[in-house]
Amino acid sequence: MHKLALVLALSLIGVAPAHADLVTVTASGQVLFNGITTPPLNAVTAGQTVGVLFTVDSNNFLDGVPGDTRGYVIDQPSFTLAFSGGVTMGLLNPFPAGQTPYFTLVEGFPVSDGFFVSTSPLSPGGVPLAQTPYQFNLDLGYVGTTLASLNILDALGTYGFGGLTRFSMGLWQGFPDNVRMEIDFRSLTISQSTVAVGATTWGRVKSLFHE
Repeated sequence: MHKLALVLALSLIGVAPAHADLVTVTASGQVLFNGITTPPLNAVTAGQTVGVLFTVDSNNFLDGVPGDTRGYVIDQPSFTLAFSGGVTMGLLNPFPAGQTPYFTLVEGFPVSDGFFVSTSPLSPGGVPLAQTPYQFNLDLGYVGTTLASLNILDALGTYGFGGLTRFSMGLWQGFPDNVRMEIDFRSLTISQSTVAVGATTWGRVKSLFHE
């Protein structure tokens, strides 16, 4: 099995008078198959490792189902989908009018907990990538005792197969069931990086992989 090393290079620019709790989310997996025939995603082959990285502000969220789901707004320039073969991809820019990318926590105790990436804090569905018409989807379900609250700062840590009840990770076209690239989920990590923000902007994020 391939081993994934994801190295983050973050650059801060400008004066930053405000302060916020920034959270970095990373997820890793391995490509099972790829049916995409147009570049650059057509260069991704089965067996390549894959990492996705983005940041959210712990204070910038929208509740979906009150008490059950909370969507944290993804910082769009920070989003990077990277494959060990060298292909990297960001979100569609400009993002579709009226839509927002969210990383959503599900705290449905005692039934089920989980995480998903979507343009809605209500339900999974994915987010549009720079290479249209493909969307990246990540939807993880865990047992109902996994999360204690919808506060992302309470969810810091690494989530793997322990307590995992379902997962969906990959790229789809047209509708979510039309999966064009299937990715075998490996792990999700939520970590805190408290920095000053305001006039601050994020620099380029580089992902490096090795066997």
